Amino acid sequence: MASEVFPLKGYTLPLTPKGRSSIVEPPPWYYGGEVMQLVFRTNKKRAKELIPPPLEIGPEPGKAILWFVEWVSVSESNPDLSFINPERTVYRECLIMIQCSYRGEPGYIVPYIWVDNDFTLVRGFVQGFPKKLARIYRTKLADLNPKIGGRRVGAKMKGICEAHGERIVEGSLVFTRQAAPSELPPVRFYLLRHFPNIEDPSKPAIHELAISEVSDIRVADIWAGDADIKFFESAVEEVAALAPVEMLGGFFHDMGLTITGGKVIYKYQ
Repeated sequence: MASEVFPLKGYTLPLTPKGRSSIVEPPPWYYGGEVMQLVFRTNKKRAKELIPPPLEIGPEPGKAILWFVEWVSVSESNPDLSFINPERTVYRECLIMIQCSYRGEPGYIVPYIWVDNDFTLVRGFVQGFPKKLARIYRTKLADLNPKIGGRRVGAKMKGICEAHGERIVEGSLVFTRQAAPSELPPVRFYLLRHFPNIEDPSKPAIHELAISEVSDIRVADIWAGDADIKFFESAVEEVAALAPVEMLGGFFHDMGLTITGGKVIYKYQ
C-alpha cells in the first residue's frame, strides 16, 4: 500500500495546512538582549544531585550562575516578525545553571528556568531547557531619567521571578566597574531532553543528553559588580536548596547569538 502524504505542516504543534500556526518556528534562531548574570557557589552536594550522569560535577564544584535576561528573538523563516508581531519576539527569562562536565569538557546544566511567553516555553522543551511560566521583572536603567540613570559606577539593578503566587528568585547587582569580555564565564549548555511516553509513563519516549549548537556570540558594554541572590522556599519548587554559600560577583551586558540547533551526545535508552 502506498503511503499517504501527510497534509499538515509545521515545526511544532499545532500543525496546519499552511504551517503558519506552529508555536515555534524551525531554527536557526537569532537572539539579542540584555543579560544580568550573577555568579555564586552553592552546596556541592546539592549541586551534584541535579547533574544527571554521564555528566559529572565541574572543575569548580558547586559553581553556579543565575541569569535574568530580556531577549528579542526571531527565526530564519520569519526574520521580520519583530515588526509584524512584536509581542511574539520579546520575552524575559530567569534561569539557574550549574557547572558540570562531559568527557572533560566543562559546561553547565540548567535544572531550573522560568519564562513569560509561550513560544519560548515550547522552544525550551524542544531544546532541553525545563522551562516553566512565570512573571519576571528587572530594573530598567535609563540614561535620561535623572533619578535612575544609565550604566555607570553605582548603578543598581534587581531581578525578580515569581510564579503561582510565590516569589521564587531575587537577584541584585551594584555596578562597580566596566569589564572585558574575557572576564565573563564561558557558557556551554548541556541539555536534558525528556518527553514522556503516552502509553507507558515509566518509559520515556525520549530521554537523552544534547549540547546546544551556538554561534556568532557577541557581547558589548560589560559592567561588573557586587551581586546578591535570594532563593525562596516554595510549595512546588525546589530551588531554595541551591542557596548561595558564597557570592562570586556579577555582570550586566548586551549579548547576541545564533542557535542553529543541537547535537545528541548520549541516549539513556
